[in-house]
Amino acid sequence: MNSLFVHIKAVVQRQDQYLIFRHWVDDRIIDPYSWEFVDTELEQGESPEQAALRAVSENTGIEGRIVRPLYTWSNMLGERQCVGIAFLVHLATDEEDIKIGDEYCGYEWITLQELDDYIDNPYVVKDLHKALG
Repeated sequence: MNSLFVHIKAVVQRQDQYLIFRHWVDDRIIDPYSWEFVDTELEQGESPEQAALRAVSENTGIEGRIVRPLYTWSNMLGERQCVGIAFLVHLATDEEDIKIGDEYCGYEWITLQELDDYIDNPYVVKDLHKALG
C-alpha cells in the first residue's frame, strides 16, 4: 500500500527573531517536551501556502503572509512517505499577544544563532541556516 502525506512547516519571523513552540512529545522520556516551528499536514483541496497560513492562524491567533518557500524534504516514516515544505511567514501585525494552540505549552522568540540551543533535529537546523543565513 502506497501512503504519502505532505507536511507543512511555517517558520514565523519577526525582525531577526523566529517563533518556536514548546510541544509535549512523550512523558516516558527524561525531557518530554521539544521545541518546534508551527507545522501541520496538508488537508485535501488545500494549497501548501493555505496550509501554512492556516497553521499560523490556528496556533498564534494572528494572520500571516507567506514571504517565500525556504526548503523541502522527503523521508520515509515506516511505510509512509513524508514530503515536506517549509515556508517563511511574517505575521500581519506586530501584535505581541500570541494565543498558542492547544497542542503547545509555551513559545519563545529566538534568533538564528540560538537555533542549535532549541531545535533538536540537526537536519532542520542545517536547512534553516542554509536558507536564512
